[in-house]
Amino acid sequence: MLIFLVILSLLLLQGVSIFNMDYLFYSLGTMGDALPFIKLAASINEGGAKAAFIGNEKFDHLASSMGVKLFSVSSLAAYQNSYNNPLTWSRHHAQNHYNDFHFPAIKRTFKTIESIIRKGHKPIIIYQDALSGARMAAEEFGLKSCQVVLAPQGIGSILSPPYPMRRQVEERLWGEIFPQIRGKAKKDTFDRLVRPLINPARKELGLAQWSLSDLPDMETSPSILALFPAWLKPNPGDWPKQLVNTGFILGETQDSESNARLDEFINQYGAPLVFTFGTGIPVTNLLIDKIRNLCRIIGKPGIFVAHSKNESFFECGEFPVLILPSVPFSYLFARAALVIHHGGIGTCAQALATGIPQVISPYTFDQPDNAFLLWQLGISNAIDFLSDSVNQIASCVMEVLSSHSIKEKVKYYQNLTTDETESSVQFLLSLKE
Repeated sequence: MLIFLVILSLLLLQGVSIFNMDYLFYSLGTMGDALPFIKLAASINEGGAKAAFIGNEKFDHLASSMGVKLFSVSSLAAYQNSYNNPLTWSRHHAQNHYNDFHFPAIKRTFKTIESIIRKGHKPIIIYQDALSGARMAAEEFGLKSCQVVLAPQGIGSILSPPYPMRRQVEERLWGEIFPQIRGKAKKDTFDRLVRPLINPARKELGLAQWSLSDLPDMETSPSILALFPAWLKPNPGDWPKQLVNTGFILGETQDSESNARLDEFINQYGAPLVFTFGTGIPVTNLLIDKIRNLCRIIGKPGIFVAHSKNESFFECGEFPVLILPSVPFSYLFARAALVIHHGGIGTCAQALATGIPQVISPYTFDQPDNAFLLWQLGISNAIDFLSDSVNQIASCVMEVLSSHSIKEKVKYYQNLTTDETESSVQFLLSLKE
């Protein structure tokens, strides 16, 4: 025993860890991006292996509450400055968003992984972005790695392009036009991001410069894990061969924890319309007035989950609106009549899992394609909540609520929507073999 303690002390003094870091998860985005990675890391830890999360310090409390160590490579201020800025959600602002938020994390992520390797670890790297410091480190240090894609929009396809691109080009021209678009997009990425930003950062890290042909992408990822079910969008035939579908990682799957204010409101006024527009939509008095008028027309109370607002109550006759800064969607959706949301894949999945009708107001990123896929399944419809009139939105909501076909299909897909954390973990564990 004494000999063991002496050896242990020597190892600790030399900075050598006797506990192996098996997995490092990297994601730098919103809650919808971070939560699946942290939940997967937590499940791996519960199984006896060791996993940690690399991301923004905003998620430190979430990670620690789930028993996951977070290595911060981006500040809370950077997160707030980026995602609380409505321009971030505009395609015209994408360059500034990358410059101000994503790019500064590249060297920090690479160096974080490098320091972990120097302590004797050889983790498998699980990353979201192919141009990240996480993938750079995996390639530089010869580590196994896996790219994670959360929604079908993130997978390039000529046979079945994502919406709205599929609508902007005639189907007979897809094979001709989309390869050209893909080539131009790759060159644009090289000219705007790689040449002026990433290559200088790689030089500082002692890495070789990337040429246009060197750029990593999903096609060259060693493994790909798609965190959505195959029935949401079947493989059209030209997805990467190494891609494996498991299914959704549901954010909150337990309904046991009650919310007294929410329960009191629903018990008094009935099943509400739920409104949640993600991180990027500014909450203004005009938006709240639109929600109140819509509730009055539909004849139902409203609950608006707005992360930037404190709890508040708006009188509106028989159909008031309660604003909450946060509430578990699994708990809220199970007690609601319908949810109107932005179309983030996490919110779509939680609505599917609770069997609630959806009306989607997509804005950018994967949201338009998610809205299209759910409409294609026959379980939702889409609006533009900011631009459409209250009467237009009300007409769409009433159509969804009254549709017998939608009610049947919502229940059908509810039965198919399961939390696939365990099957995703099993896939990741198989990478060690």
